[in-house]
Amino acid sequence: MYAPETTWTRAFLAVAVVQALVASSLEAYVLIAVERCFEPEVIQVARGHTVPMFFALFIFGFVYQLFLVYDALRSSSMIQIVGLCLYNLCLLLYAIFQPWEIKDALESLASNRTWDGKPLLTPGTDAWGDSKPALVALALVVAVATAMFYSVAWKLRSEFAWLVYKAINADLSMKKRVLILQSYVALLKFDMFFLLGFLAQNMIYASANMGKPEFGLSIGAILLVLLVIWLAVVCALRENKVGTLVIIVAHFAAAGFLCYKLTNIPRALFMFRAFAAITLVMTLCTIGMAVLCLVNFGKGVKTFTESQQRQSSHNLQETDYASPSYLYGYTPRRSPLDD
Repeated sequence: MYAPETTWTRAFLAVAVVQALVASSLEAYVLIAVERCFEPEVIQVARGHTVPMFFALFIFGFVYQLFLVYDALRSSSMIQIVGLCLYNLCLLLYAIFQPWEIKDALESLASNRTWDGKPLLTPGTDAWGDSKPALVALALVVAVATAMFYSVAWKLRSEFAWLVYKAINADLSMKKRVLILQSYVALLKFDMFFLLGFLAQNMIYASANMGKPEFGLSIGAILLVLLVIWLAVVCALRENKVGTLVIIVAHFAAAGFLCYKLTNIPRALFMFRAFAAITLVMTLCTIGMAVLCLVNFGKGVKTFTESQQRQSSHNLQETDYASPSYLYGYTPRRSPLDD
């Protein structure tokens, strides 16, 4: 089992763990502070799901980030490290806009009543006043963590450079093709978060009306996304042209669905619309990288990555072809300078 051995790899993992623990605790406090001001009837209104949606998204985001951080450090992938910095920047933007979104939702709920005249918020409570300090603190925590991620990533850049140089020692054209494969696989991992996050938000808002078919379709789509991304990685590594073409078509279908949703999401749900837009951009980028990988099939990338894995396996007790390292085409090895 991999364990960070250097100061900067430990620091990168520590920043991710501390941010996840502190930010998740603050988000949980916000959820409790707001939920205790809600009347039971609030679940019938879409805006009543705003806080639970943010809570679910942040918890999922931080947990998934821990997996990606461990994966990136284990495989010494600078591409994924850079992706994690951008990923955390997206979380920061969400944390910054979260207070305005929640405040707007609470004001909307306070001014509305049920069909029989009952309030949606408990009279005499101050949900916004109770949750505002935690929301501000959450944004500050994520901002500090983002700055630390970028700072430590800069240190890791030089630390990983030697490992990558040893692993990818082919000609320039081969390095470019291997880099495209690495970027595609890394992009698929981030796609999983954004697609699942979008579907989860869509499902939460659709739950205001359990009779809508979209609620059940979102549940089924979650399983489909997991299957498609797994097949995308397998097809790319095995250079399966038919499978990769099917994956590209599936991503075009996802892009079309996202375009449709962008035109139908209420303007009041600003952050949901923003998340859908980011997911659409990620999906289009994935399509582009898939096409580039498809063009490189049959040009030696598969043979090169397999030879690198066989060479690396001599230093391992057991070759793990399903490990994240294999997905990047190489397994980090200790440099002679470390001895």
